[in-house]
Amino acid sequence: MRERAIELAVLPWCEENGVAVVAYSPFGHVNGFPEPRSPGGRALQDIADRRNATPRQVALGFLMRRPSLFAIPKASNPKHAEENAGAGALDLSDEELARIDAAFPLDPRPRPLPML
Repeated sequence: MRERAIELAVLPWCEENGVAVVAYSPFGHVNGFPEPRSPGGRALQDIADRRNATPRQVALGFLMRRPSLFAIPKASNPKHAEENAGAGALDLSDEELARIDAAFPLDPRPRPLPML
């Protein structure tokens, strides 16, 4: 969520050329998910509360909003895998997508892609 550099050039090129993109470890490193009291964490929680979902499900729904993008989130147990799968049932509204987009703004400057 915090790292969106791929959206500037890589993702558009892949979409134009019919290439699927896999978001491996979409939440980043350990403890990479937004803290609940951060602006981004509050936005995810608010949307989750309204949708009877979890903040991680909302984040995955945001990440998978484009048909060319697939996510492989880590799941350490069956309950966690079930939570991740629940994101597939979310169809976030334009307003919700805009709110998440504002909470995790895309840097308009091109820069190198990060490595995990």
